[in-house]
Amino acid sequence: MKKKWLGVFLAVLLVLTLFSGCSSKKSSSEENSGGELKGELTVWIHPFVEGDLKAKQTEIFNNMAKSFNEKYPKVKVKFEEIPWANREQKILTALASNQGPDVFYIIPDMMAQFAEKGVLTPITDLLGDDWDKEDFAQTTLDSVTYKGEIYGLPILREVQTYFYNTKILKEIGGDPNHLPTTWDEFNELAKKAVEKGYFARTFEGGNTPNATLYPLIWQAGGDIIDKDGNVVINQPEGVKALELIQDWYKNGYIPKDSINSLDHFTPFVENKILAAWGTGVTVNLMKERGFTDFVVGPPLKDKETATFGTTGMFVVAANSKNKEAAAQLIKEMTSTEHAKAFNELTKYIPARLSALSIYDNDPVMKQLSEYVQYARPGVIHPVARTVIPKIQAEMQAMMEGKKTPKQAADDMAKAIEEEKEKEGL
Repeated sequence: MKKKWLGVFLAVLLVLTLFSGCSSKKSSSEENSGGELKGELTVWIHPFVEGDLKAKQTEIFNNMAKSFNEKYPKVKVKFEEIPWANREQKILTALASNQGPDVFYIIPDMMAQFAEKGVLTPITDLLGDDWDKEDFAQTTLDSVTYKGEIYGLPILREVQTYFYNTKILKEIGGDPNHLPTTWDEFNELAKKAVEKGYFARTFEGGNTPNATLYPLIWQAGGDIIDKDGNVVINQPEGVKALELIQDWYKNGYIPKDSINSLDHFTPFVENKILAAWGTGVTVNLMKERGFTDFVVGPPLKDKETATFGTTGMFVVAANSKNKEAAAQLIKEMTSTEHAKAFNELTKYIPARLSALSIYDNDPVMKQLSEYVQYARPGVIHPVARTVIPKIQAEMQAMMEGKKTPKQAADDMAKAIEEEKEKEGL
């Protein structure tokens, strides 16, 4: 009988111990969700602006932390700036050594790669129901979603398009009020520019294909990797885009150093190039240089009007010890108030619809905002980032005359397939 009661006692003790453990975890969770978040959060940011504007950027991020601390005074927020160069490797290396940030900034093609590597925390459940989902443009929500999970909240959108030099435009008989909308219309204007001794457009081949090749493929009606994961860059549309680049280079529509150049902005503001491919950031740069002889043109189309425009988001590291606090911080950082301040400074386009009013009295940025409907965030696939150097190299080889557009496209497709196989995708 004693053995029986002893067994019952031990069983009850075991159950109580288990419940005690569950109760302890639940209590901790309730404490966090009840507004008593504690601990420290490190946020990695980048130099979104330069020069005299840096002090204003610091102020904006400090204000984000200040308003967050009004709600969560027991969480210490520390912002650390890292350079753009090699940021991807720096972040991955830091996270692998458990030395990285709790919150950091990435773009959609990085998101897919990082999510697949397991270094990001899905924040779908951490956000709760009070993050004004309907205030974000659907395209931006698509850009921060991977395999059905939300991995970040967007603070900015971008659109890349043409800025035309109005002096050159008028000299060659162009009309600032009726700018090209198609490849054919642009090429007609480009021919006139070259005949007058100018280049037609900037083309920085040393830059990412997001800013060079991909927009042309989309405009031709093609894609790089389709929604089902199939590699389609070497389909006729991709070849046609490469043929266009080849023609531009052979005909002198783009500068001779276009193969490897990273900077054609300077010759543009020196009145040597008809059109610059740029973004809202280009507006800031022109302002700094005192250059005002420009007009904004729409993205072009062959079959479709399309361009590249990233979506910048803040995400939570998988190894963060304060994931709930990190998610709440992201909500605060991307609120309407802070989105307005950040985007007005950086000349990006807010992801929040309620923040778009910042450009109501800025004709140039308002026009760019209208073009964001045509912007695609790049290739959202785990290998999108790793194949960029290979895509770039094949395009450069074609421009050098070492490969035909078809050969370059096929080799691009092969490189992507090999990377997918390497990653087991």
